[in-house]
Amino acid sequence: MSKRPSVIGGLNLPGTESRGSVTDDSSDQVRAAPPAGRVRPEVVHTSVYLPREVHRRLREIAFTRDCKVHDVIMEGIDAALQKHGHPSVEVLRGSRTRSE
Repeated sequence: MSKRPSVIGGLNLPGTESRGSVTDDSSDQVRAAPPAGRVRPEVVHTSVYLPREVHRRLREIAFTRDCKVHDVIMEGIDAALQKHGHPSVEVLRGSRTRSE
């Protein structure tokens, strides 16, 4: 079994000249690989901590309306934005639809 390539083996750090450089072609392939999934720079990922009962009720609402919990949460965010005098989520998003 061969040794795993070093993450820092290819770096030219002061005082490491005597060690010699590691030439591993697989590190170039890793750097060139595109990121997994779609890149969506206009969307920010965030987490929210909910009490179990709140999450259960959101799931129930989503189930009865045949939508996702995310959709119910986005409705609440939209209501909070409008309550505080900000434009709706749809306006801020630029009226983009999910199909785009």
